[in-house]
Amino acid sequence: MGEDRLLVHPGQLAHPLLFLRSLKLTAGAVDGPLRKVVGFGVEDVLELALRLSDRSLRALSAAWPEPNSAGDSEEAGPLACEVTAAEVYAAAEVARADPQALVSLCRCPERAGRALQWLTCRIEDLKLRYHPEAPLLGPVLALSAHGRCLPVPACAATDAVAPAVARLLSLLPPDALKASEARMQDLTVGRLARLLGLDTVPARPGPVCVLSSPSHRYDIAIVSAVAESSLATRLEEGRAALADTAQDRGRLVVYGGPRFLGPELVYDTLYLHVEEVAEILHDAEGNLALLALFVLELTQHPGIHGIGYRDALTAWSAWHRTGALLVPGPDGDNVAGVATESVRDEVWDRAAAWSGVDEVLAAVQLPPAEDFLHTRLSPAQGGAAGTYADLDHATPEGLVMVRAATLPPLVIVAVPDRGPGAILDVVAMSGLAESLRTTFTTLGPVVTHATLPHGAPLLVQMSVARQAHAHPASPQSPTPPCGMRSDGERGSEEWLLLRSSVDADTGRIGIEIDPPLLAAFSGDGREGHAIVGRLLHHLIEQVRLGRGAKPGTGAEAFSAAWNSTHPVLRLTAATHAWPATAPAFTLPNSPHVHARALRAAAAAVRSAEVPAGSWRGPDAYRRGGPGEQLLHALEGELDQQIRAFQPSLMPELARQLNAAWADRTRSAQQSAVNLATPWAENWTYEAHRRQADGARSTTALQLLLQHALTSPPSGERAVDVLAIADLAALAELVLRSGLTAVAASRRLHDLRLDIAPSGVFTLTTGPDTDDTDADSSPEQHEHLGFDADAYHQARQQLLTARLMAAEPALTDGAAVLAAPPPRTEVAFTPPELPAGSQLARADRLLHEEWGCGFSALGAVLATAADWPTDPDGIAAVTTEDLAAEAASWSDLPASEIRAAVARLRLHTGNAAGSGSHPYTEVERRSRPLIQPLITVGDTLLVLPWLACAARDAYAAYLDGGRLPHPDLPDKITQALLRHRQQLDKHLEREIAEAVRAAGYAHRSPLLEKTARAHGIHELAGEIDLLVADPTTGRLWVIEAKNPTPAIAAPALLQHIKKFTRDYCDKLLAKTATLAAHPHQAASLCGITPAQNWRVLPLIVTRTVEPSAFLADPRLPYTTAERLTAVLANPTDPEPGWIPA
Repeated sequence: MGEDRLLVHPGQLAHPLLFLRSLKLTAGAVDGPLRKVVGFGVEDVLELALRLSDRSLRALSAAWPEPNSAGDSEEAGPLACEVTAAEVYAAAEVARADPQALVSLCRCPERAGRALQWLTCRIEDLKLRYHPEAPLLGPVLALSAHGRCLPVPACAATDAVAPAVARLLSLLPPDALKASEARMQDLTVGRLARLLGLDTVPARPGPVCVLSSPSHRYDIAIVSAVAESSLATRLEEGRAALADTAQDRGRLVVYGGPRFLGPELVYDTLYLHVEEVAEILHDAEGNLALLALFVLELTQHPGIHGIGYRDALTAWSAWHRTGALLVPGPDGDNVAGVATESVRDEVWDRAAAWSGVDEVLAAVQLPPAEDFLHTRLSPAQGGAAGTYADLDHATPEGLVMVRAATLPPLVIVAVPDRGPGAILDVVAMSGLAESLRTTFTTLGPVVTHATLPHGAPLLVQMSVARQAHAHPASPQSPTPPCGMRSDGERGSEEWLLLRSSVDADTGRIGIEIDPPLLAAFSGDGREGHAIVGRLLHHLIEQVRLGRGAKPGTGAEAFSAAWNSTHPVLRLTAATHAWPATAPAFTLPNSPHVHARALRAAAAAVRSAEVPAGSWRGPDAYRRGGPGEQLLHALEGELDQQIRAFQPSLMPELARQLNAAWADRTRSAQQSAVNLATPWAENWTYEAHRRQADGARSTTALQLLLQHALTSPPSGERAVDVLAIADLAALAELVLRSGLTAVAASRRLHDLRLDIAPSGVFTLTTGPDTDDTDADSSPEQHEHLGFDADAYHQARQQLLTARLMAAEPALTDGAAVLAAPPPRTEVAFTPPELPAGSQLARADRLLHEEWGCGFSALGAVLATAADWPTDPDGIAAVTTEDLAAEAASWSDLPASEIRAAVARLRLHTGNAAGSGSHPYTEVERRSRPLIQPLITVGDTLLVLPWLACAARDAYAAYLDGGRLPHPDLPDKITQALLRHRQQLDKHLEREIAEAVRAAGYAHRSPLLEKTARAHGIHELAGEIDLLVADPTTGRLWVIEAKNPTPAIAAPALLQHIKKFTRDYCDKLLAKTATLAAHPHQAASLCGITPAQNWRVLPLIVTRTVEPSAFLADPRLPYTTAERLTAVLANPTDPEPGWIPA
């Protein structure tokens, strides 16, 4: 209330905080007229009730005993309710406290005095109301009897507010009531506009204000009511205003005023109080898509006639927690009810969780968390106590970020640089603020220094200056307190000019980061970290001294602790040829979207009359069986949904796919940068999550785009962001189901299929522990037991390990101080293909077969990646324009460029694929990542970020001796295969050099004739590397292989069979031969003393080998960079992948 934070008793209200917040808004509409009529207003009544509640609760809580330390243990004994003498005394004092003493505490004592008199009842006039819907005492805050005035209990004070406000509003004259109704509507519309982040608000909204959200597929009618009798009328007017809303759009009536609806049965329109909307968005961390999906869930409710609930927030909590209110099932005319699992008030609990943060925010005169658009609570990090809070608020001037902590009380307000090419943009500034918060709250000496007396919070404000601070004009200006030489010591010859500010009264310090200070964070970031540490120590010391406190931690102890941790910021360099426009990717991907996809899939299964039941192994995926019927139903549903949309679906899918690739590429670079730093462990999980999310999003959208080419959209359904999200979730479900079923049909792993009568299905690949079918034959369950999840996890771990071992590209100060370079055109550089190499031969064969080579393909992809676009990020061009621009830039023959464009086009003629379930194919299928020029009619859709990803994919494929194209001529494939054989030889030399550098006795290669000369006559083929380790008594027979990677199930099966047949069997035979002649084998490595030897096989590959993840891998596997670690481990490796 004002600047005071008051304790509130909930009384008998369902959601007391929502009610009290609604009264604050109502007071702004009615208090002016009320003060003229009765001399006080709603705000005065509210303040009196809250101050009475606060006084009572503070007195009582001070007397509460400490919680029983035994808690719920057996020693605690039975639950006992007892009241201590201290509590009795405190309660007596509260009961005798004079209510008149509260008047002087109010902001307007004169009005508060009149309100208290109005809310005081003589004891003989008091009428008790024994009704579950009405307060016991009515609008009464104080009782007068026998010449004394006594307060009502705290719970009754809260309950008295509603009837008091109702009685006050009934005193408004008709003209004043009409003006208050109009003002209430203005305030409600403004409040909702702020919650939704709208830039403009209707100037004169009228009794019903209608807002539409084209992107989120729902319409809102805003109404309000002051008089009790008008609420029902206003709600019906709001519903009528949405009567013409399209059937597939959600309908939401938002109302304002002092009253809330009770239990509701929702048919086609959802009613929410504006404060309920505020609480929903607060719980959703400002995610407007979740609000839209919640509205659709309640107003569409497929399969039933309506949904009933006790209150709207109960329904929201159930939906938000579980992802859906309705389970899939056939249509019917019944209604569903939202179960009430808990009687707790989640609004109250949420406010309690935020109370500590709100106290800190209030102390620095910032609004409470509920007033911010985006909020998130998180536990403190690094062993710090208290709570962290992240709050963001968008203003016309840009984003303001608040990062708060409760122990010590700390608020960091950061304003990122909005300029083009800014270093401290939103991401970087957020990272800096969070690093500062962690450092402030985890280092003991720093915590002590930042903890101000009496629990006062420290406020740190950070902003960015585009230009370096000007040097003081006067040479007599005092030397800055934090001068530092480049070696980290104080010195008079090298000083950094800093701009900062201190306000001891408010505990505020400000730092303006200019380019020279930013440049100090180049290299390893230590210099800038130390400078900021010294500056912060000095500024906090000034705050402490200005508040009459002790100086705090000494400078040396503070700096020692500060410099012992990672730098709060470190700048790295990155040179790339990314597209100029980086659109944001904001497609919803919450569990709620996937629940909608599952519901649509279940409906398709029921419609296709796929039988319900459970199947295992071949019974699940036999031709024409339930598995195949399931996939056809899902594929048909996806195609049908795509065709139902307007043709504008295609460019919108292209826009979303381009944005997804932008997000995935930039996110991968950020992960790579942070994984190469000393704090890499903090980023491991985040890097894995980003990689998985990015792969899912791009793969699903590519599948959608390709399906839209083969099943063009031609319907009437409008395209919006929720439509794309629904389609992407359904595509992901189709793809995952198809990959699982097809892989099982190839016997890569087992399969169990369960289909319920509702159409809900599960496809599982692991062993079925509940399977008791003793009659099934062993042949029925024969499969390779390939563990796809473990394989992908190992690949991610290998990628992470390589990134963590990489050396980051550090910047120097001069690069930071220099102006950001503009995008400049670079000359075309054709790929360097050594004369006579297999790659050069493959390039020549490409010219013969396709009319273009690697140079033309690269020129077209680079031109597409740099094509100018609108802010949406994509462009529609003609084939001729793209070819002309690429030819002009590369100076290659126009005929080659046109041939390259033709090979890179994805169109209706090549997008369909062949065979059943073609979307599960990779190696033998055209796809957007390989043919990124999307052809729609006579137009090419250029997706620069997709083209950029395709360029990287082609480069990676060629580095590995492959060219990803389904119709690649066989002689080109053979040339590339011979190039891969050269890569195999390079791998053999690489591991031999690693073993030699590690000091192991070895022989590489061991030829058959050499073995025969030493008495080993049965060796079948050469050995790539033989290692003898006399300290462990192990002879390692190592095979180095760099096979062509496989992705799709058919290629993967072929790969595994070839690997098992051609490599594993031979290596085991070679190992057995050497095991029969261990001493001769050791002598070949230069180890002559006789000893006992264990002969162990080992396969070393460049990448993670899928054959290592079979149920019976037979051999141990590792990669080249892990070889020496495996050799040094005294434990013999088990068959399968050797984890790091």
